[in-house]
This record gives sequence, structure tokens and C-alpha cells, in this order.
Amino acid sequence: MLDVMRTASTPVISSIGTAVREAQWGRSARFAGLAIASITPAAFWCIVAELVAYWAGISLSPIAVGALFVTIAAFLFAICAPLILRNAPSEDRAAQRTARGPNGHPARQ
Repeated sequence: MLDVMRTASTPVISSIGTAVREAQWGRSARFAGLAIASITPAAFWCIVAELVAYWAGISLSPIAVGALFVTIAAFLFAICAPLILRNAPSEDRAAQRTARGPNGHPARQ
């Protein structure tokens, strides 16, 4: 029974992982993804903070909301940048092929 469940889920999981790993993104697409990954949640949480303050009867200044936005976006940028901007596995393999000779030893220059 366990083997049936494992074989049913493994191809889906491995195909998703393979598709994500083998995606050929350019540098600009990675920066766009990084901007979306840091700006969108920051804007969401600023809206939530503004709504909570409104419901509590407090008025937040635009500077406070802006500071909250910049803080959240900078934090997410610092966390997401190493993950999103790292080399794709195919780029790593290409770099290894050029750095090594046909027998796997370092190439002479």
C-alpha cells in the first residue's frame, strides 16, 4: 500500500522539481522575481497594519507606513536574494564543463 502511494506521488514531485530547476531564467527575470518576492508581501503587510490601526482608531502617518514598507522589503530582499539570484543547476554544470577537461581533471590554460 505504501509503495502504491509513493509511486503515485513521486513522478509529480520530481517533474515539478525538474521543471523548476531546469528553467532558463535570465538575470532580468530573476531581478523581477526578486522585486515581486520582496515588494508584494511588504505592501500586503503595510495594508494590514493600516487596517488594524484604522480599526483600533489610530492614524498611522505616511512616514511610519513607508518605514514599515522599506523595512519589510529590505528584509525580504536580503533573505530572497541569495536564493533567487544563485546560478541555475544547468549554469553550474556548464561552468564545471568549461573548467574541467574531458577526463574530469582541471583544464590547462
